[in-house]
Amino acid sequence: MYIPRRATWSVAVLTVMVASIATAQEPKLKPAARKATAAAAASAVPTATPEPTPTATPVPSARAVADAAIAELAAWQNQAARTILEQAKPSFGGTPEFQTAWALLEIQEGASGNPEMVSRGAAVLAKSTTAAAGDPAALFYQGEMQYQQKKNSEAAAAWQAASKRASELVAANPLNATAQFYLGAALVRLKSFEPAMKALQLAEAGGFDPAMVSHQMGNAYLFQQRWQEAKDAFDRGLAADPRYAPMYFWRAMAWEKLGRKDNLLLDLDQYLKLAPNGPEAAKARTLLKSAGG
Repeated sequence: MYIPRRATWSVAVLTVMVASIATAQEPKLKPAARKATAAAAASAVPTATPEPTPTATPVPSARAVADAAIAELAAWQNQAARTILEQAKPSFGGTPEFQTAWALLEIQEGASGNPEMVSRGAAVLAKSTTAAAGDPAALFYQGEMQYQQKKNSEAAAAWQAASKRASELVAANPLNATAQFYLGAALVRLKSFEPAMKALQLAEAGGFDPAMVSHQMGNAYLFQQRWQEAKDAFDRGLAADPRYAPMYFWRAMAWEKLGRKDNLLLDLDQYLKLAPNGPEAAKARTLLKSAGG
């Protein structure tokens, strides 16, 4: 059964009061008072214990499944993402949200040396971007892929489209945390930082993955050369999920600007341990070698 990543589940809290007064400390009652107290206790009508109200197990949606899997992919936890998607495939495999997440999984796994898998994933992702629903996640990640391929104008167009679609979803429902996140993430890429930060804050307040939100906030600060704030944002993200590989790399970039070579080397090393085939792996190795790490 699929369980969303880092989901917060309701826990019943029982408050138990313990009376530990020693007999020697009890007040001494006169015989008449003791009789009255005993009579009152005997005549007391016992109250029925109410039956506990059953709580329904949250039923996952295609959107929740996709968000959970994409959160694992963002952290470079490919196997965890695959487990989520394979378990959910019988129920949600035909949905556009699932297709987007599956495409991203194939692209990311294929980047380790399987170009056929990358091509297949890219084709599915492209199809998701042209679907009538216009999933902002598909549009945003298409932009990310095109940026990695140095197709900057195409990437900017994809981020613009993601921003537009996410804005429409937010207008229809301001509590749509997923739409708020992709609105914020797209605006970070488009360097529209103030509305980006507002959308990201609303996404986190609405329950979206806090590590993903902190990653995007840290990126926004890096773009603005606000190195300490970037480092602090990555600190928050890594506190939420210490497995989140990309944030180690980008925090290392902030450490470099802050003059902390020791922490730069530690974070680059941790990034390579978690994502040896990650998109910044070659650069991380070069930096470690040049820094003597």
